[in-house]
Amino acid sequence: MRIFWLAVAGVVLAWGLVWVFLLPHPDRGTIGDMFGVVNALFSGLAFIGIIYTILLQSRELQLQRRELTLTRAEIEGQRLQLVAQNETLRKESFEHTFFALLRLQNDILGAMDLPGQTAKGRDCFRVFCERFRIFYAEYADGHLWAPELERINAAYLRFFDENQSELEHYFRSLYNTVKFVKISDVREKRCYTNLIRSQLSSYELVLLFYSCLSDFGRDKFKPLLEEFALLEALPRVLLINSTEHLLLYEAGAFG
Repeated sequence: MRIFWLAVAGVVLAWGLVWVFLLPHPDRGTIGDMFGVVNALFSGLAFIGIIYTILLQSRELQLQRRELTLTRAEIEGQRLQLVAQNETLRKESFEHTFFALLRLQNDILGAMDLPGQTAKGRDCFRVFCERFRIFYAEYADGHLWAPELERINAAYLRFFDENQSELEHYFRSLYNTVKFVKISDVREKRCYTNLIRSQLSSYELVLLFYSCLSDFGRDKFKPLLEEFALLEALPRVLLINSTEHLLLYEAGAFG
């Protein structure tokens, strides 16, 4: 920029000197021609000035674009950081509720105490499975040609009617915990449903197996068992009729 203004000052000085030294010259035509040259020089300088101004503006635009690019990159970085922070907060909020539900499930299980039985907590499910076997055998003896699903459903409805006070809260809590994982936007849902499955004992899995074949769980809970393979650790030897009863589930229920 300094060079440009020095050039302009030099031209103005030269133009002034022409006036001082050549104006008294008697040949005015020659002088007019000389001023024509000077005017041409000024026109050229003006054009150069325009070009220089355009170059300066172009450079300023490049700097502005570069600054805008850096600003956009910074904003994008801040946005990604905010997204990561929000995702972390959502995951922490989910896990806080999830583990609270697991604790509630364990509290319900730990509070189980069957009247007239020494079994408490998880041991109650061994008694429940024995009771269900009795109801199943009684119904099967009187309905020899009934399909297996009908036998299981009828036997379980009678069994649940007599044990509802002990089991209703347990299965409702377990279903809501699995459903909470299902409807959440957390990633790797299997990690959390695997934690739920790891909390279930062998007899809990057996009773859950038959509960979800009944009217109580067939429509809502059974699809979740199949989606998240919650019966993967099911001990098949404890089933009443493993050959036929396993076929009542989709293969995904077992992993």
